[in-house]
Parts: sequence; structure tokens; C-alpha cells
Amino acid sequence: MSARHHASIAKKACARCRTQKRRCDRAIPDCGLCTRLRQTCKYEVPRVSSLGPTPSPLPKLEIFFGLGALTPSHLKDAIVQKLGALTPQDALSAYCRAVEPWFPIVSISRLRSRLPLTWDEAPLDVALLCQSIILLTASPPSSPEDSNEPSEFKSLYLHTKSTMTLAEGLGINSFLIVQSKVLVTLFEIAHGFYLSAYISIGATVRAADLLQIQPGVNTSPSYSLDDVAKPEERALIWCGILILDRYTAVESGPHPSLTHSRSELLHDVLKPTICPTHQHASALLDRMHSTINNPTIEQVFNVEELLLTIQTITNLQTILNEEIGGGIHLYTGGWGLCNIALLLAFENGSKVPLIAGVTENCNSIATTSLISVLSIITSIVEPFTLGTHSIDFNLLPPFVTFLVYKAAAIVMERLLMDSDSNEGLKRLRLLRNFLMLAGERWLGCERYLKLLDEDTTPRIQKAIK
Repeated sequence: MSARHHASIAKKACARCRTQKRRCDRAIPDCGLCTRLRQTCKYEVPRVSSLGPTPSPLPKLEIFFGLGALTPSHLKDAIVQKLGALTPQDALSAYCRAVEPWFPIVSISRLRSRLPLTWDEAPLDVALLCQSIILLTASPPSSPEDSNEPSEFKSLYLHTKSTMTLAEGLGINSFLIVQSKVLVTLFEIAHGFYLSAYISIGATVRAADLLQIQPGVNTSPSYSLDDVAKPEERALIWCGILILDRYTAVESGPHPSLTHSRSELLHDVLKPTICPTHQHASALLDRMHSTINNPTIEQVFNVEELLLTIQTITNLQTILNEEIGGGIHLYTGGWGLCNIALLLAFENGSKVPLIAGVTENCNSIATTSLISVLSIITSIVEPFTLGTHSIDFNLLPPFVTFLVYKAAAIVMERLLMDSDSNEGLKRLRLLRNFLMLAGERWLGCERYLKLLDEDTTPRIQKAIK
């Protein structure tokens, strides 16, 4: 028997033949029986003996990237290989089409001026930003993920996260990499990876601080020209960080946002630089979340501060309605953030213990206002759930999906108390149907629907179906 024939024979039968106790010819890569049956053929990887000297195995991450020694050039090549036929211009087009309309953290003109025509001329941070854009704009799989065989969608996410971590390990950090971190954190929020998102937002804030790209802070001349961003672009990226930080804090519970202590400083610098409505809505959400979760000596929260914030949100909504005009509220990120804040306020206000002369009318006013906001949100999503309008997923911010989930959860709670039964069932049905539709773009909706199902009684389940 030739040496070549010996090399193509496994030492043990394949897993299928051993399980079914069949004779296996141990051919590699597939045995004869599995080939005839058109079945997947797998051989057990032999364990390396702990006795005596053994060759050093290749680290798993290096196997993942197909690399030997890790260098910035190798990381860039791994990104380019993963992106396949996509070009830097494809990434720019994807950002302009499906991210910039509702989350503008990148200066289009500045990115276009520094974006090369081919990957050969692109540095690592440019390639990583392009990969992050492609990741965020990628369509999720239509069927549930298989943990043993992750889809290309999940594979691209893991590849991007691994590349980013390896770049950190090599001591690389730049303005473009911070932008990449923001986009990947947004991806994790939008698709329901909340454990990862909670950790990622902290790493993103630290990376931004490390480069001193806070608005109003001069960048050290030791950094490259790519890191010396214009004030407008620095403001854009901090606007994105603040929005994600507040959103993650609201999702996660009573703990304050990471950037809460410096909110006033950042807001004063951001105001003259960017359109104020989106950022202002984010700041008001942060203030509302902080007010509700910080009790006073006499009250569960500061009612006066709560009412002042509600009034400010109402004024901002007037401005937003003028900006939107005849457009669709669903596609306006600021509108979604404002209504999340109002839901938090009225939900908690309707449960405030009665205190004579202070909160005696709070419950009834908050309840009436809560029902009004729920009606507005339901009316906004109704044309999409009834098929009157189709959702433009390029324009749909993922933050709106949490707003719809929060509204559905409140409706569910009221139904459990037998409040507004008929109207409540109609609202719940419409809100859930919208989450099902939006789940085609943002997988976080699947998580929201599961949470709603956990709190749904058989009676309500039957009624909404």
C-alpha cells in the first residue's frame, strides 16, 4: 500500500458508522458508506497525549483567521477575505442608504475623502469600519440560528468582534475604530445581544476617552491625522455614544447611564454642532430614567422634576412634529426616544402612592396620559400591521421596536388587571403584529415577543389570536 493511501485512511471509524456499528472503510474526507448515503461524515479528532513533548497547537483565534503570526496587515487581510467581493465603496453606499438616515455618526464627506478605491490602499481601521457597516446593514436569517452551525450573519458578527478585540490586543485604537465600536454596539442592541451590548458600550466609552475625542477637547498631536477629527464629526460620534448608553441603561434597569455624570458638559458642547432634536430627546430620556430611579426622602421620586421633564418633552415633540411634517413618525429616532420617556413617566406616575396635597391627582392624570400615549403609538404602527403601508427597513430605527414592546407590555399589564379589555386586546394584537413584522430586520423583536409570551395568560393568548 502506498504512503499516499496510508495518509487517506483514518485511524478510527467515522462517528456515524461507530454509532450504528457498521463497517467503515475509514476513507478521508468521507467514508464510502456516508458517501453512498449522502450523509455528513465526521471523524473524531484524536486527543493529544499529555505524556512527553508535544508540538504547540495553533491558537484558536489564529485558526479562525487562518493566520500564523498576527499583525495589523494580517487582520486587514482577514477582513477583506471575509467581505469577499464587497468594496470600500459598497460599504459607504450601505451606510448612506441604511444607517445615516436615522443614526448619523459618520461624516459622509470625510469618509468619502479618505476611502480608497481598493482594499490594497486601506489601513486596518478603515477596513474594520467598513466591516462594521456591512455587519449592521446585513439582513438577518429568516430561520432560527443553529448553535452548532451558525449562519453567515452570526459568523460575520463573531468575525468583526474578534478582529476588533485582536486590534485592541495589538495596541491599535483610532477614531475610525471607535466609530466601528459604536456601530457594533448598535448591532448588538438591535438584534437582542444585550449582554454583549451592555459590555460593549462601556468599552466604547473608554476607547473614546482614550483618544480624547470628546467635543471641546483638543486631540494630542501624537496621534495620526485620521484621529484629529473635525468638531462636527467628534460631536456626531459622542451623540451616538450617548444615545446607545441611555438606551442600554433604560433596557437594563435602575442603574444610571455610564455618561450620566458628564451629561451637562457634553450637551453644552453638542448643542451648537448638531441638530438638537435627536440628542435632546436622548438627554430627556436619561433625565427621566434618572428621576424615576432616584427616590427622595418623602416620595418615591421627585414629582416636580418629573412634571418639568414631561413638559420639556411635550415642547420637543411639538418641534419634532413640525420637522416630520407629513412624514412618518416611525422613522424618526427622536420621536421614539421621547415616547419611551413618556411611557416610563406615566407608567410610574400611575402607581405613585397617594399623598394628600401632593400626589392625590397624580394617579388619575398619569393613567389618562398613559392611555393617550398608548393610543398614539398604536395608531402609528396600525397602517403597517394592516398592510396599508409597508415598512422601509432602511429607515426603521431599532429603538422604535423597544418603544412598541414597552407599550405592549404596559397594555398586557392592564389587561391582567381587566382594564380596557376590548380596546386593550386590539392594541396588544396590533403592537405584537408590528414586532413580528419588524423582526424581519431587527432580531431583538424576537426577544421582546418571548418576554410578552412569558407574561401572557392562556385567556389573553386565545383572545389575541
